[in-house]
Amino acid sequence: MWRYLLLAVAAGVVGGGAAALYVAWRWSQDLPSLEALENLSLTATTTVYARDGTPIATLASVEDGRAINRSLVRLSEVSPAAVAAVVASEDRRFFQHYGIDWIRLLGGLYNTLRGDLQGGSTITTQVVKNTVLRELATTRSLERKFKEFPLALELERRYSKEEILEMYLNVVFWGGNLTGIRAAAEAYFGKDPSELTLAEGAYLAVLIPAPNERYKDLEGARRRIRRLLDQMVEDGWITPAEAEAAWRQPLVPKGWEARYDAEGNLLEARLVDPSARVMPELAATIAPHFVFEVRKELLRRFGPQKVFGQGGLRVYTTLDLGMQNAAEAAAAEAVEAGRLPDGAQLAIVGLDPEDGRVYAMVGARPGTVGEFNRATQLGDGIGRSPGSAVKPFVYATALEAGWTQATTVEDSPVEYPDPTEPDGVWSPKNFDGTFLNRPVTIRYALDRSLNVPAVRTAEAIGLERVVAKLRAAGFTVPKHPGLAVAIGGVEVTPLRLAAAYASFINGGYVVEPQLIERVEDAEGRVLYQMTPTRKRIWDEVVAYLGWDMLKGYVYDPMGGLARRARIPGRVVGGKTGTSNEARDLWFAGVTRGLSAVVWVGRDDNKPLVLNGRAPSSSVVNPPIWKNFVEEALRGRPGQDFPPPKGLVGVSIDLLSGEPSPQGTLVFFRAERVPARAAVPVGAHVLVGLEPDRDCIAGVGVPSEAVRWKAVPPDEVDRYRCR
Repeated sequence: MWRYLLLAVAAGVVGGGAAALYVAWRWSQDLPSLEALENLSLTATTTVYARDGTPIATLASVEDGRAINRSLVRLSEVSPAAVAAVVASEDRRFFQHYGIDWIRLLGGLYNTLRGDLQGGSTITTQVVKNTVLRELATTRSLERKFKEFPLALELERRYSKEEILEMYLNVVFWGGNLTGIRAAAEAYFGKDPSELTLAEGAYLAVLIPAPNERYKDLEGARRRIRRLLDQMVEDGWITPAEAEAAWRQPLVPKGWEARYDAEGNLLEARLVDPSARVMPELAATIAPHFVFEVRKELLRRFGPQKVFGQGGLRVYTTLDLGMQNAAEAAAAEAVEAGRLPDGAQLAIVGLDPEDGRVYAMVGARPGTVGEFNRATQLGDGIGRSPGSAVKPFVYATALEAGWTQATTVEDSPVEYPDPTEPDGVWSPKNFDGTFLNRPVTIRYALDRSLNVPAVRTAEAIGLERVVAKLRAAGFTVPKHPGLAVAIGGVEVTPLRLAAAYASFINGGYVVEPQLIERVEDAEGRVLYQMTPTRKRIWDEVVAYLGWDMLKGYVYDPMGGLARRARIPGRVVGGKTGTSNEARDLWFAGVTRGLSAVVWVGRDDNKPLVLNGRAPSSSVVNPPIWKNFVEEALRGRPGQDFPPPKGLVGVSIDLLSGEPSPQGTLVFFRAERVPARAAVPVGAHVLVGLEPDRDCIAGVGVPSEAVRWKAVPPDEVDRYRCR
């Protein structure tokens, strides 16, 4: 009987052993291709740079469905003290074994048989676990161990110890969304890995086995650091004096408040912000909304797998740090000075008028949380009404059709059939509700931002012609447009408006906004190189005449609505715009070297209120624009542009268009210079009236509130109120 029992036991042992060998053989047959070790592909954080090479943002990559923050490093870029601490803590015989530490392995096996599952992992096997065996990385099983061993031996055969150690430092998990020592050094201590001290390196080393739990226990981490420093002295990594100096360093990881005595003993510790060491998926040091747009462009151009799955891109952008700082300072000043209406947001854009490089972008008022970018996404993404800021394109289209700046248009009441209106007709009105009831030049009409002449101009040259030009310029035009497009019945974003206004100073081209100069992969290969794109919408003569009108809006004596945009020593031009019920306020301006737009409005598109009344774009926007542009272009040339061949300057009366030695210099095609009329156009003079009564306005009345009226000279005294 005993003999049969012994045979049964022996058969069981042999069978069990055979089964174990079979399972081990099966696991060993199901190994990943060893060729994968030749192309260890590690996801890495993408870095975004300003045009001068300054890093401005990082984009976390995605691995196994989670965002991770990892920037690859060379071994030479890590502090030797930190490297020594990690090796001493994780694999003290790393430089003696060949991928498998049998001493540590047997100790782990012994503990496992006693019911305490432990590993005998080495730095080499951890590299394997976190790369080619990533799907098993979170499990502690014999299957993973059986697969790790042959792969670790192969890794040791193919790579040097230094190369394996470099891989390890880039794949080890350090808690939160941190992978790799560069991310850990930044997250825990705000440092580059080359700057880590022995104490900081020891802290990072003792976190590795359970980083999330150990981060919350600074006292426990200190005990582990003490043991590690003593072990490093014992193993000859450091001297006792170096260990003591490291111990006495007052170690305070991000998120902690701690106090030590002179001997290095922890007296008090409090975790005040557990999230402090978590690196955001997108971290921008400046211009966050610009960076959001760069991310969108990267995804559009390369797709999510390249941007997030592989990452490691180096993205060189068009952002000019000086101009961006100027834009952010202008936005902050507007808020601090109370220039913005109640609950208003704002956007600022500045781009190169020649090639569309975006130099500055502010997508929200300071302190706003969220990625919504008002510079590119107003309303449903196609923009908001630009109000009168569209008029320069209407008048430039008329100039293209053969008109001159002295061409006159009637400013008087007019009605157009419109079934959408309550009474079946649309009656456009000027901003102040009054009319001059006489012809005015289109130059004067733009200076005073009159609505009726703009509508009559669009009617005279043809609505189809105007609509085609507006679409070519980048405006979104309704499916069934009417004459209202001439006074703001279109939509546009600040970025697109800046690109369109560039056409007035670059010879007639609408530029395509560019945010990215160049993209390189982790090995320095160029994946994308910017090629400027622009489209001609005017010839250079029409473009310059449009620029001349924009200058007039800022400097003409009959204008003044944009006088707050004037910059000493710099010639500028531009146009304000106010949409219906003052829902949107605009100023688009151009000058040598920059096309810039300032938009102000509410996200809910409600009417704006400032100091209890509807604000004017001529009051709110030009000062913000001036503050931005003046600082952004400080020290750069600011002179006017020379007129192209075929244009001549003539002094005219801005109201009538007649030549006048006392008039304003205006440019014309040489063959279209105006001549003095045989019969004077009415014996009238312009008088400026107070906004609420027919009295000549005094010096205390703001220019934007003045009502202008043409009256016979012998009736002027009637308007002199006491």
